[in-house]
Amino acid sequence: MIYDLPLAGKKILVTRGGRKGEELASKIISKGGSSSIIPLIDFTVNNDQHAREYVQKLPSYDWIIFTSQNGVNYFFEECTRLNPNFCPSDIKNNVAAVGSKTKEAVEKYGVKVGFYPSQFSAADFIVEFLKKEHSTKHILIAKGNLASRTIADGLEEKKVLVDEWIVYRTFFPYKSRDKLVQLLVDRELDYATFTSPSTFHHFMEVVTSCSLQYALKNIEFIAIGAVTKKAIEQYGFSVAASPEVYTIESMLDSLCQLAKLKEEKK
Repeated sequence: MIYDLPLAGKKILVTRGGRKGEELASKIISKGGSSSIIPLIDFTVNNDQHAREYVQKLPSYDWIIFTSQNGVNYFFEECTRLNPNFCPSDIKNNVAAVGSKTKEAVEKYGVKVGFYPSQFSAADFIVEFLKKEHSTKHILIAKGNLASRTIADGLEEKKVLVDEWIVYRTFFPYKSRDKLVQLLVDRELDYATFTSPSTFHHFMEVVTSCSLQYALKNIEFIAIGAVTKKAIEQYGFSVAASPEVYTIESMLDSLCQLAKLKEEKK
């Protein structure tokens, strides 16, 4: 019966759009909950003025580092656009990825990932990478415009030459604004899920500009990763659940465990 499911009767905001958002919403429904998909983040290609130079220099890099799945996809799209003869199999460099999902995204192009950290954050990446690689001289990092410089700074401190290729940009899809306002005004949310600091920053931009702070009183926040958790806490809110493994699947598991515990305490 649906009432035996962990999210039975719970109303949950999904702030990620696209296929990932739809997958999360579908899994929430399979756990007995209802979901509202309101994308608070979207992506577009970034026209980096050095892009063509980076593509031409690809063979010279000791490592190519990817910090996100989006970074992977936009990297290969841009390489193909800028060099019609480019093929993923041309990548003979060492390749590193921050996290298992980013690793999977690279491997879908038939490219082997030689390194990814045991913990999926930029800070963990740089510590583990520097323990392993001591002779690296030149690195390319493919990333989004809002990604931190943690990896680049850590490498440059060790006298490694780093090129940061901003392959995509993150923005707030303003068509979601009215939908979010209405959902908050109706005050029919139990949980809100956030997959990045940007999703929460955009969430709070709407809340603040429309004076909807009162509508957050009974909503519990669920976050992926320490960076997203910190972003929420910087606004003065607590995070009800944040998985140790930085994946949407783990976030959903954490949400289910939280909801189950709350029911048991009733």
